[in-house]
Amino acid sequence: MGGASGSTPAEGRSKTVWVERAERRRLQIPLRHRSEGQEEWTQGEMLNLSETGLLFSSETILEVGVRIEITFQIFSPPLLPSSTRLARIVRRVLSNWPDTKPMFGAKFCS
Repeated sequence: MGGASGSTPAEGRSKTVWVERAERRRLQIPLRHRSEGQEEWTQGEMLNLSETGLLFSSETILEVGVRIEITFQIFSPPLLPSSTRLARIVRRVLSNWPDTKPMFGAKFCS
């Protein structure tokens, strides 16, 4: 069974439905993040970016559902030269040794 490039399967009642995903750009750039209402920023690293969200690593543990503020700088078009965005954590991956930094999927808030 196949689907369009950039699609992922989503289970329907009786058949698999393909959901279009935003194109992701691989990036390894520093970012800072903080939970909504906090003053202190935490360092992290962006792993990929799309129009709808990003994947990043951090040394702090964030809970799924938490709203965060993210700031980063990118200097390649068509992306913004600098950006501070609100996002919600939608996925958390805790890895085993030797990759001990947790990774988070965050969806930009509109």
